[in-house]
Amino acid sequence: MLKNRLLAAWDQVRTSLWLLPLLMAAAGVGLAWAMLEVDAGHGAEDEVRAWWMNAGGAQDAQTLLSTLLTGVIAMAAMVFSATVVALTLAANQYGPRLVRVFRADLTTQVALGTFATTIVYLVLVLRMIRGDAAFHDVPHASVSIGTALALACVLALLVFIQEVARMAVADDVVERVGRELDAGIDRLPVLTADEGQEHHRANKDGADRQALWEGAGHVAQRQEGYVQAIDHEGLLAWAERHDAVLRLNFRAGDFVVAGDRRIHVHPPEAVEAAEADAICKFVVVGRERTPTQDIEFAVRHLVEVAVRALSPGINDPFTAAAVIDRLRGCLTRLAGRRLPSRMLRDGAGRVRILRETTTFAGLSDAAFHQIRQAAASHPAVVIHLVEAIARIAEHARTAEQRGALTRHARMVAGAGLRAAEEPGDRHDIERSLARAEQALADHGEALQPSTGHQRNPPGSRSRPEPAADHAAERLQPSCWVAKR
Repeated sequence: MLKNRLLAAWDQVRTSLWLLPLLMAAAGVGLAWAMLEVDAGHGAEDEVRAWWMNAGGAQDAQTLLSTLLTGVIAMAAMVFSATVVALTLAANQYGPRLVRVFRADLTTQVALGTFATTIVYLVLVLRMIRGDAAFHDVPHASVSIGTALALACVLALLVFIQEVARMAVADDVVERVGRELDAGIDRLPVLTADEGQEHHRANKDGADRQALWEGAGHVAQRQEGYVQAIDHEGLLAWAERHDAVLRLNFRAGDFVVAGDRRIHVHPPEAVEAAEADAICKFVVVGRERTPTQDIEFAVRHLVEVAVRALSPGINDPFTAAAVIDRLRGCLTRLAGRRLPSRMLRDGAGRVRILRETTTFAGLSDAAFHQIRQAAASHPAVVIHLVEAIARIAEHARTAEQRGALTRHARMVAGAGLRAAEEPGDRHDIERSLARAEQALADHGEALQPSTGHQRNPPGSRSRPEPAADHAAERLQPSCWVAKR
């Protein structure tokens, strides 16, 4: 539980512009104190001890540090203003949710921290220099380090300008967001050769038995906001300790309201007031979504860039194509990863937790639905998207993956064909669809005729299909044992 809360808090901290500059400013205080102590220990010497040290008197040191401080403050003001302008432009062009990506940029944070460190250092050293001090009382080493820090600020300004220029390039924005998605995919375990079908069968187990939950107890949510993390290990230990089964009708990224009864407990006797509070503590709720356990988070950021690029006001299909390429790479890697199971079992093999999980179909819905809707009138983007799906099909490992890709290839091609007026565009779209279907047929089961049924509404998050009802007998958790 503590780990998940720390991870959620760390995501808030690392995407802020204050932590690293604050730490570097504190380092500037320590550096000023250390250098003044060094000068105090060698104050009896009348000669400059090294070529790089300041060789002027007290008035010269004051003038130099004052000039440097004024210049650094001016550069810092320009950097802070440029940061605000860059964030404003990014919010207008790529969406306000992508501002967190720029806030998390380490180069920007280091540049701001360099200016903060230098200003703090120069102020502390300058206040220790007396205008009538003798030559040997002037902190020559401290003044020299201040000069070096001012030069470092000049270099930091150049690096910052380069970074701001990169922020204006759409491909760089796509790359930044894609790295966050890659990090979430890399955390998933690799899917072995025989594990795909076994994982699918495990999620289709008769665990969602209606009779079991008709008289189950409920736990009301204590907070309102987005679910940022769920401590499944803690919930599993609680369920095993109370010989209970939990059903979580939400997942990381969902919005919950105080009073929502979306946690079910069987048997209901296990839910007392104190225990309900204990269960809620395993769910971290905050003001905004985070990528801690929500892999769809970064997918939607990429999609937002593409949808805004295809809007009439911007009309930039090349950026949309870059997003599609990035999504193709991410979904290709995702096809070889094992997504979390819907059921969690204890050491004895008994199912203790039923939960909503991310599926390949759900992620492909999040990746393609809104782009398809926005790109219907752009034949080039439609063709590029269908061909991207064909390339992903070459890496499909399970029937679920092939089914999801088949559905999206036909939906994208259908939307493009309905909107295309030029016969040549229609021919190109049909040819791309045929290529995608052939790729899916070559790398999996033969495709079934499309029924035109869409399992999820456009833009919606995928949810597991409800299992069929079983006999209405009440089942005890001890009877719910994994099949050997």
